Formats: sequence, C-alpha cells, structure tokens
Amino acid sequence: MIERVPGTSRSDLASALGFSEMAATRIVRELLAAGLVEEFESPGKTRKKKRSVGRPKTGLRIVPARIFAVGITVSAYHSEVSICDAAGEIRANRMVLNPPFETPESAARVYAEAVRLLIEEADVDLERIIGIGIALSARTDPDRCEILRSEYFGWANDGGRFCSEIRKFIDLPIEIENIANALAIAEMRFGAAREASAFALVHAATFVGASIVSENRIVRGATGVSGLIGHFRSTPTELTCVCGRSDCLNLNATGFGVLGRLGLLDEPSFDNAHLSYYAGTLLEVLSNQTATGLVSEAGACLAPAIDNIGKLLGPEMVIVSGQLGSDAIYFDGVKRALETHYDLGSDAAFRLVRGTIRPERSAALLALHTFCYSDRLDYDRLVDTAAPRSSARG
Repeated sequence: MIERVPGTSRSDLASALGFSEMAATRIVRELLAAGLVEEFESPGKTRKKKRSVGRPKTGLRIVPARIFAVGITVSAYHSEVSICDAAGEIRANRMVLNPPFETPESAARVYAEAVRLLIEEADVDLERIIGIGIALSARTDPDRCEILRSEYFGWANDGGRFCSEIRKFIDLPIEIENIANALAIAEMRFGAAREASAFALVHAATFVGASIVSENRIVRGATGVSGLIGHFRSTPTELTCVCGRSDCLNLNATGFGVLGRLGLLDEPSFDNAHLSYYAGTLLEVLSNQTATGLVSEAGACLAPAIDNIGKLLGPEMVIVSGQLGSDAIYFDGVKRALETHYDLGSDAAFRLVRGTIRPERSAALLALHTFCYSDRLDYDRLVDTAAPRSSARG
C-alpha cells in the first residue's frame, strides 16, 4: 500500500487494512528499522494553524535504494540480466549474447555467470538483494522451481536443474515463471493493470500465449498449465506448429507466421535450432517496417482469440504485450479487427491495452513482487543488514 500510494500515513494504513493505529505504528516502526520505508512531509501538506492533538500524519514512502532484485530474461530476443530497485527501476543490466539453448543446464550456466559479473559491476548494496526472478517461454512450476516443458526451447522437465545452476553462482531465493505470467505480474504491480483485479495478458512474439489474472492472482488451472491460446484453431497454413498441426494461432498471429508469409523460412516446421534467426529477423522486419501489411494482418488474426477471452472470462482489460504484441502496427491491427468485426467500442466489457512493461524488465519485477511486496518478504534478513545504519532497531 505504501508503494502504491506514497504519502500514506499510519492512520491511513490502519483504516484501509483494518487494524488499530497502535498496530500500524508498530508495523511501520519495523519497516523503518529494516530500511524499507522512510518518513517525510508531503510537499502538498500545509501546517494547520490550529494545534492538533495526537501524532501528526507523517507520510511514508518506499526507499528505492534499500531493496534490489535480480532478473534473468531467457530469450532469443533481448536476452539479458538486470537489477532493479524497490521502485522497480532498472539500476543495472547486461546483455547475454548468443546464449546456448541446447539444454537448460548449459543456458543456466551462461546466465548465472552474467548475473555474477553484473553484481560485481553494479553500484548496489549486495546484502540488500532479496531474490532472483526468471522469465522464459516455458511451462513452469514456481513452487518446485522447475521447468516442466518448453515447446519453444525444446526442453522437457528439467527437475529444477536450471535453478540449481543459478544457485551455484548466487544463493538467493528464485521465482521462475512463464514469460506471459511474469509480464502479467509486472503489469499488475507496476504497469497498466495496477488498478485491475481481473485481466488477461496476451504475449505475442515468435509464438503466442496468454496469462489470466483473477482477484490479483495468476490462474494456473488444475494441472498448473493455462493460457495455451497459441493452439487455438485458426486459418490453415503451409506451416507446421510444434504440435504438428497447420491451423494453429501460432502460425497466423505470430512472428513465425509473418516470417513464413515473407518467404524467410527455410523449412515450414518450427526448428528450435533457429531461435536466434527467427527473433533477429522478426526484429529487423519490425524495425525497418518492411512488411507493415503482414504485421497488421497478423494482429487481426489475434482478434478472435481476444474476443473469446473477453466473452468467456469477462476481464476488466486485455493487455497485448511481447516483442510483436507491443509493436504499434500489430496492436493497431488487433484493435481495428476487434472494432470492425467484434463490436469493440467505448461500451465494450473490457478495455484493450498495449503493454507498458518490456519483457526484459519483467523478470526483475517478478522477483521484486514475489520477495518484497508479498508475505515472502524476509524481514529478519533485511533488518539485520540495516542494523549499522538504523537507530530504530532494538
């Protein structure tokens, strides 16, 4: 609450969260001791001439430079590691060039070494790094820190080996998530969905997937897997999806589909060995705007899936994100198709929103959300590291 509303007072906390002002004072004292928040007088406040009784309503705000989180974005696009502060601002980042994707372990070792070097170079208090977020195109089990399956990378269940390799270099808590879920969490905490409790996020890049949020929680389904809209049926093509079909949304509303229509694929079937080629070529096409018509058509192909999501789930908004999804031409293609064929207008049940968080930023924000702004905050560790500079401890 303090992060969302800087200037929040102790009495504001007590009133909004349903406990006494004495309890609010005790909790705030602990947050001050850990160096997580600080007191300040809001610039807009003016002192009343009449003397008030009781403690003045001093505002509270997060201290950005007292908490840091590490992010690892495993991608063939903008692959990087990063460090953000408590406000979600990136303090340092490092590109990871040509990472090996043959096995989870080989990829993890390269990213882990990049994290180690970044931490050495960054001007941050290393004892205040609270955890690591990992975002990638895969089905994951965050509770077990495992990659269950990745059609994109061609990985099967890794038994937690990716995360184990990271911990060999830096022993911190890890949260590993599908890229669509990581983006949804980042948008919910720091982006377009800050005020929404129920929304959907569609991630469009080489392939397409979705994340569903209800009551501020990711909907994972009975088996922990949801959002596989890339395998929705669409127009038949001459391409072949990883599932073996030729009529998946993955072949129509995606970068892979755009490259196929441009004649830039050597083979009609998706090949994990060509991930860097798919990503680099698509980014070049988007940058040079050499195929605006095809990019817009790909966006239009996504419209039926979004309409179905809207009708089935009734979200407050649908966010279109990802390296392709956040492209202005692609997004406009989605929007115009929804307006033309599915009656998306000012009175629509949901709002269509272009993503505000870039994929490479989502991993660090995932860690910040998970290990700072949740009940997984390691308060004891933070108050211990704050002791030398905190006069409130004890």
